[in-house]
Amino acid sequence: MNQVMPTIESTDAAGTTAAENPRCAACPHPWATHDRIAMRFCTATTSGGHHRGCVCGS
Repeated sequence: MNQVMPTIESTDAAGTTAAENPRCAACPHPWATHDRIAMRFCTATTSGGHHRGCVCGS
């Protein structure tokens, strides 16, 4: 099974190398707050190029 994770985007406005709280590429929530279901859903959303609602519990 190919497990593709969505990319994360830096929330820092300045040109830093890494953000402290990276955001999910599929929804507005921090990646660290995703549970297993939300990770899977957002991964599928990003991989499939879908634009759909969020299932994150945060």
